[in-house]
Amino acid sequence: MSKTKKREEIDSKYKWDLTKIYKSDEEVKKDIEKVKQKTEDFLKYKDHLADSSETLLKATEEYFSLIRIIDKLVVYSHMKSDEDKSIASSEALMGRVDKFTDEVSEKLAFYTPELLKKEYSDVEKFIKENKELEKYTFMFKELFREKDHILPLEQEEMMARMGEIFSSEENTFRMLDDVDLKFKSIKNEDGEEVELTNSNYSLYLRSKDRRVRKEAFESLYSSYNNFRHTFASLLKGNVKSNFFISNTRKYNSPLEMSLYSDNIDKKLYTSLIEKVHNNLDIMEDYMNLRKEILGLDEIHMYDVYAPLVNNVTKKFTYEESKELVLKALEPLGETYINDLQNLFNSNCIDVYNNENKRNGAYSWGSYDTLPYVLLNFEGKFTDVSTVAHELGHSMHSFYSHKYQEYHDAGYPIFLAEIASTVNEIFLNKYCSLHAETKEEKAYYLNNLLENFRTTLIRQTMFAEFELKIHDLEESGEVLTEELLSQTYLELNKKYFTDAAISDDLIKLEWARIPHFYTSFYVYKYATGIATACRIVSDILNKKEGALDNYMKFLSSGGSDFPLEILKKTGIDIANDDTIGKAVEMFRDTIREFKEIVK
Repeated sequence: MSKTKKREEIDSKYKWDLTKIYKSDEEVKKDIEKVKQKTEDFLKYKDHLADSSETLLKATEEYFSLIRIIDKLVVYSHMKSDEDKSIASSEALMGRVDKFTDEVSEKLAFYTPELLKKEYSDVEKFIKENKELEKYTFMFKELFREKDHILPLEQEEMMARMGEIFSSEENTFRMLDDVDLKFKSIKNEDGEEVELTNSNYSLYLRSKDRRVRKEAFESLYSSYNNFRHTFASLLKGNVKSNFFISNTRKYNSPLEMSLYSDNIDKKLYTSLIEKVHNNLDIMEDYMNLRKEILGLDEIHMYDVYAPLVNNVTKKFTYEESKELVLKALEPLGETYINDLQNLFNSNCIDVYNNENKRNGAYSWGSYDTLPYVLLNFEGKFTDVSTVAHELGHSMHSFYSHKYQEYHDAGYPIFLAEIASTVNEIFLNKYCSLHAETKEEKAYYLNNLLENFRTTLIRQTMFAEFELKIHDLEESGEVLTEELLSQTYLELNKKYFTDAAISDDLIKLEWARIPHFYTSFYVYKYATGIATACRIVSDILNKKEGALDNYMKFLSSGGSDFPLEILKKTGIDIANDDTIGKAVEMFRDTIREFKEIVK
């Protein structure tokens, strides 16, 4: 039986090097002590924060100096924990840092409410008096826009103290999902008994052997079924936390609260759902195409990831994936490629799965570190695509940190999913263009089709599920496991149409989606792929200024509201037909695929 390796069994060249952040526990302790001292020193600004332009400047600079160190501590401790969730010392360090962060946040909480006692005109006057304050103009403008949602000091301190409580559902979900939840072993295509994990589940769900797909599907969801009430309690608690925070901060709803910081109207969220609803015939067409090519009488949920081109079974080493990604992204220019190569060589990528490692993939880091990437690389083309995706995030962070000061460097998630998806589309298009046979071309077109289905359609379904369960909570319904599962099953049937069978176990899929604990996040994947399609098309068609404008976009961080930054690429997604054009690209890809395989 194939067993997952222990971390120490993996070659160091495939593991990230966190000593680039902190060489020892002693260095961590020194930074914690430094933050403690600087926090106490910072308290001198309490009741004097905006006495003068000079005081405001010094206080703001010291404030962000503190936050920068805290960011580094949080990034390090969480990534150390993610290496192996079963190591008690790592979990303890993460817990101590999180608790310490809450304590510091509580002490620093006076900064915003005290500043907001002033009128914005007073701050504008300070900026005119002291040119060094000009770099904080957008930050100040953004703070005062949210003035109605900032609480009095005592309440802000209370909210800071409750930070650990508000994150408890997500933290418990992670431990349950990553460590405690185990799945019944299955037999692979060769009849060998193998261990099923959340990490390799997608590998078996893409097997050309239907028995393997079905066995993996049933093994995984049967285990979630055993803990369904626990997962329901966690998600319900998260929804209730959302309402508590949004009500306390005087938003009309958790959705409004989520969109407000990005200055995005609810209409963009609901119009995405509406536009996808109006085009669900495309899913019917795609599911019928799958049924025909796979030679099945019925398409079940364990069939929707099955490859449509079985005689092309690409397997990649990690080294091959790096070279392929670099070649595919050459249209982004020499500077981008050189910087990307440097990141690949930086020992900041954790490649392979090991026992108790966090599932999935991410790119993370702080302003004072290089971007780090967590992978669980298995060798399929989807893993190569994940490399391209996560390095898209990393390059976005690299350029934002390079060209923006700390307070403007952090780009919002709405923009983050654009850079990552641009890379994925470039990869698919490159592979399709350079395919040596019709079968190979069809293979890569199939991957592009899956990107549209899983990102544009599936993430919109997730977004609608989030909206529905928050509406149910607001209407007084109790979010039981039965209600969550029934709501999810009805949506699954709607989005997959009558052309596919929504197996009963799929109603539990909501229980395994970590993004539901960062509420109203997933719609940004859908808007991200729609926007990315436009950007890639403009660059490949050599539209004047397209590449330069995209690099400006990557370098802008969070220096303006996301829709304004996006306009640098020539896209106004709130008012143009970017989403509709992405749907049409999905249709065009289906037509192209049909022409090749029929």
